[in-house]
Amino acid sequence: MDKGDVFSILTALIIVSVLALLLRPPVAEAGPEIPEISAPTPAVTVPPAPTPAAPLEPTRLSYATGVWDYPRCHLPDNLMLYGGSDPPWQGARGIIPFAYIEEGRGGITEVFHVPYAVWRLNCSVSSTIRPQAAHFRMALVEFESGTIIEGADLHYPGGIVKNVERGGKDFYLIVSVDEVDAYRITLETLPEYFSAPLG
Repeated sequence: MDKGDVFSILTALIIVSVLALLLRPPVAEAGPEIPEISAPTPAVTVPPAPTPAAPLEPTRLSYATGVWDYPRCHLPDNLMLYGGSDPPWQGARGIIPFAYIEEGRGGITEVFHVPYAVWRLNCSVSSTIRPQAAHFRMALVEFESGTIIEGADLHYPGGIVKNVERGGKDFYLIVSVDEVDAYRITLETLPEYFSAPLG
């Protein structure tokens, strides 16, 4: 490259700079002038936070037909010893339903597996014809031992929540209803347990 080329390039740069200064729009009088940045700062890239897998649609549970080989087929006379509704989960965000049963009659469900260490049964009962006579009874039974893990006895329409701290096992529900139009039991867990199943 000879001196003439260098001189031509410098002259072109000076002309472009002068034109840019002359053609620059005037600065608004109301606001302060924005200072020019001498050196560009590199942008900081933050890696995206891993998002948990989107929960699947809750599985619908249904009543089983051949239940005589189940370890327990009848509700005990007194389910009141399991108490009323458990306290709600404090600060719970993103409760994930993973299974449900919705019926208008009683029965014994098929066996289902729960892989979460902490979960709950969220029961709601509706009765419009004779709400004063509505009676809902439910027992959660561990399939292997036949032990009742949780129970609920609800008079009148309404709801009851039962927290369960036992997972990685097979369970089934025994439900009895009187004068109930419909009920729904939703099995729910929290995101931290959903993302770390027991198996």
